[in-house]
Amino acid sequence: MQSRTDGHPRLGVRAATSTVAHKKMKRLIDALELLAVFAAVSACSHGHHTRLPLGPDAAVPRMIPIGPAVSLEVVDWGGRGEPLVFLAGLGNTAHVFDAFAPQFTDRFHAIGITRRGFGASAGAPPPDNLDTLVADVAAVLDSLGLGRVVLVGHSIAGEEMTRFADLHGARCAGLVYLDAAYDRSGIDTLASRQPSAPAPRIAAADTASFASIRSLYARVMGVEEPESDIRATERFDAADRYLGSVTPNSLKARVTSGKQVARYERVRCRALAVYAVADSVADVVPYYQELDTAGRAQAESLFRFVQGVVADSRARIARLRQFQIVDVRGSNHHVFLHHPREVAEAMRTFLGTESASPRSNHR
Repeated sequence: MQSRTDGHPRLGVRAATSTVAHKKMKRLIDALELLAVFAAVSACSHGHHTRLPLGPDAAVPRMIPIGPAVSLEVVDWGGRGEPLVFLAGLGNTAHVFDAFAPQFTDRFHAIGITRRGFGASAGAPPPDNLDTLVADVAAVLDSLGLGRVVLVGHSIAGEEMTRFADLHGARCAGLVYLDAAYDRSGIDTLASRQPSAPAPRIAAADTASFASIRSLYARVMGVEEPESDIRATERFDAADRYLGSVTPNSLKARVTSGKQVARYERVRCRALAVYAVADSVADVVPYYQELDTAGRAQAESLFRFVQGVVADSRARIARLRQFQIVDVRGSNHHVFLHHPREVAEAMRTFLGTESASPRSNHR
């Protein structure tokens, strides 16, 4: 269920647009469909009330060089305490958490890492190897002098988090999966059975400006992404006209093209799996009401498929003793944007079940 390119297959655009607009929007619609399917395939315990989401003005981004010609963006929302490290889903950047992460700075030091190949980290292409992505995370933590951390990841970031805990268990203070704990070992077989998502209506005006693009995102994805993340992943000219994506689909596909998958049974640190449980077709296809009869039938088929995949992965994770599970019903894949208060409360309760490690957070 990731609305930005977390999966297979690609969706063709059936829209009454000009050729140029059609080409520009193809990546957008591919991404919107792919999120919704891939993740499927693929007031707190300390007496605080969940604060209202803050804007990105508190975020401090900087570039961290980790190797020859490779620098990764780190977004620092501030705070003191145990490091809380946010990892975005495929197609997003750390800025997707700009309205969510700052509320944890009362107790944690909240930072986000933008995956190589995306946003400001696009100077190097995305890797096709999971261990490279994990090594990138470890290198950033080393550069920042951080030892044990809690990783919070959305969607495909679940793979990086799980592999990180496998390879760097001593550094894992906890894992929080935001609709990210999915068994992706059979992704190719599953993708071959996946019903196609119906295409939303796209008009040429939908690519006219940043405002129109953001409105389209909200209509098709069912959530409002932070302006900072859209601007980090899409290109606009001086007049704010849409020019296309920072990272083309051909490069995004590299991240999910590798044969290596994470092994959740190898996780030894405590973990919270938050699942977005779709209760209606609109939770999977937010633009369901605008579809014709054939499109609605297509959406309903996809909804049933997603429900089955989510239930299967959830049941597998539930058998692992180190995992706690929280279901957020009536939510789409961007659960932390769709239901931020519920997710924040679940995270605070989970993170408060154990005291912070007595070990230093710095190496």
